[in-house]
Amino acid sequence: MLNDSLLSHAIRYVSGSMPAEERESFEILLEYHGELRREVARLAEVGLQLTLAGSRMLAEVPPGLKARTLARLATGCVHRTPAALVVTNGAGLIEWVNPAFTQMCGHPLSELRGRKPGHVLQGPATDFAAVERMRRAIYERRPCREILTNYHRDGTIYHAAVRIAPILDEAGKPLWYVARERLLPDGAV
Repeated sequence: MLNDSLLSHAIRYVSGSMPAEERESFEILLEYHGELRREVARLAEVGLQLTLAGSRMLAEVPPGLKARTLARLATGCVHRTPAALVVTNGAGLIEWVNPAFTQMCGHPLSELRGRKPGHVLQGPATDFAAVERMRRAIYERRPCREILTNYHRDGTIYHAAVRIAPILDEAGKPLWYVARERLLPDGAV
């Protein structure tokens, strides 16, 4: 069952009142959280029904409009992306990663679940000042962006642009942290 805070996020997302950066973070959560994704789709359906009912009062709704709009919502509700995505719980322990993340770092979800990303991915070449800035942002429950040197499962180094954002409840407590990571080409750092 979804708590009031998540329902509030879902309503803001569907209504379009969520700021773009928060919307992008919420879409990562939607990839992970099936129940939340279904609730967003239900809310979108309700909103569409209300919109169509209002337009019926003005004029007849064109045939097929409802089906086309619902199909667009179904495919566009969650932004599908090849970016590497990670969802941690409020304590920073990995709950979910997408296949692009596994491909980037070599670790399957079964090896990552319940662990902190940095404990698995960081090593001697990692810029620990950048890691400290990320830790501070997470502690302060604010979004951050850094470029990190991480280690693939096979030991090779790779560079990633990392964006982390908290998903907070109404009291400001972190429910999840979502991260979007993009592999940088060699020499881009």
